[in-house]
Amino acid sequence: MIPRRTENGLKTTEISLQLIELLVEQNGATLGDVVDETGLARSTVHNHLQTLSQYGYVVRENNSYRVGLKLHHLGDFARKQNEVYDIAKRIVTDLADETELEVDFTVEENGRTVSLYDVTNYTDTPSFLVDGRLFHMHSTASGKSILAEYPTARVEEILDQWGLPAETSKTITTRAELFDDLDRTRERGYAINDEEAIEGLWAVSKVVKDQLGRVCGSLNVCGPTYLRTDERERAVVDQLEQQVTRFEQEITNSG
Repeated sequence: MIPRRTENGLKTTEISLQLIELLVEQNGATLGDVVDETGLARSTVHNHLQTLSQYGYVVRENNSYRVGLKLHHLGDFARKQNEVYDIAKRIVTDLADETELEVDFTVEENGRTVSLYDVTNYTDTPSFLVDGRLFHMHSTASGKSILAEYPTARVEEILDQWGLPAETSKTITTRAELFDDLDRTRERGYAINDEEAIEGLWAVSKVVKDQLGRVCGSLNVCGPTYLRTDERERAVVDQLEQQVTRFEQEITNSG
């Protein structure tokens, strides 16, 4: 990982944040591993890790560093600040029970989607989602369902910022294809992901709005492709639409 620079970014802050991301990606690493991966001077890496350790964002165990639980505390605090979090938690849990698949509620943040709350109700396959994980919007059902509600100028702005990177061989990688897909999403009322973000994953997603018609996020059902049949997908879409209706009614009642 070569440390990247953002426009007008503060270099020292960027390095610290990217070291945290690296420790997550590597599931922990030694000082030497971090130096080799980043190409930074050993003293620079050591100083950053020491500072992060002092503030609880990184923990040193023996000769290895890992992210600290303080990040869990901050992430949990952040998601609970979302106005519909409590409603989302109930709806996601109930829909996961109904479908016996993986269900999450996703929001858009800075042009990408992040899972706010996730429940998995099958045990023979690892969960595809992790609360807090960021995804590009063009490659997920959740992202496409939200993009379909945005004005073209906002969609273009997001694409200018993040591009259309190919996550799998099925990922949409041109703007023309994406806008065609968003048209189909609006026509059918929900978005579909057919192994576009993760190989072996299919998903359907429907946007959730508040009483003023503003997008709150998207409710999503996903699972491994071997569990998908046309009949099951139709049933899942029906269950998804019913729970979105309930979700929006609860938002109205809470206001």
